[in-house]
Amino acid sequence: MYFFDYHYKYLLTFAALIIHELSHIIVSMMQGGKIYSVRVYPIGLNAVFYEDFHKDKNSYLINISGPLSNILISIVCVLLSTYYLPRSDNMRFFILANMFLAVFNMFPILPLDGGRIFRDILTSQIGLFKAHKYSKRVSKGFILIIILIGIIQLNDNIYNFSFVFLGIYIFCFLKHEKSEVYFMNIKNLVYKRSRFLRKGVYPVRELVVIKTMRLGDIIKNMDFDRFHIIYVLDENMRLAKVFTEQEIIDNMAKFDSEISFDKLIKSLA
Repeated sequence: MYFFDYHYKYLLTFAALIIHELSHIIVSMMQGGKIYSVRVYPIGLNAVFYEDFHKDKNSYLINISGPLSNILISIVCVLLSTYYLPRSDNMRFFILANMFLAVFNMFPILPLDGGRIFRDILTSQIGLFKAHKYSKRVSKGFILIIILIGIIQLNDNIYNFSFVFLGIYIFCFLKHEKSEVYFMNIKNLVYKRSRFLRKGVYPVRELVVIKTMRLGDIIKNMDFDRFHIIYVLDENMRLAKVFTEQEIIDNMAKFDSEISFDKLIKSLA
């Protein structure tokens, strides 16, 4: 009997996970996203969208849609069990599963929804690279707290490794997000041209760099929602050259991200 009860609760939890992920997918499709593939895992769904979708997406809305759907389902189930359906342990478990999933996913931990929202907020203020660095530090702090709670919990039940396992599981996902940030920023900068042509106006941000800096390093200081003008100075703090953001991207494709502004200026002379 306990065996069937355990698997029934897993199915209810899996249903809550499916609702959560389907909400992300539906909101993404409402914004014009086209699905390339959908995979089913023991912990939910994973949808892969075509690349050109990312240029116009509202990531805040996509990320918040999952937790909001779980909260909405919980409210609907509470109303149904209160006024229409007989109360049962399975209904209470399904309500709690949805509420836990909503609350837990709003923790500022990458790659959870709350972590992505937190990173997007930081990105709009300090740029993608710094935002990713700080959000990873916050994520590691929360993961450590989760693992510590799990270790303390083992004193009451030595067979309950859920929090320890959860913390280690999230940490493993966090480790895989290292190198993609650089390419994510490049992608955002490239898509910026289409956004500018569509809007006709775009906020600008000016950056001042020493001519010994590499082109790849300046990319780390660029924001996805600003157009950049880069002033290159020599050792005497005199203006050597002015570049636009697009010129930086074009020259990175023509030469290399490791080339310095000094060598670039000489090659263009």
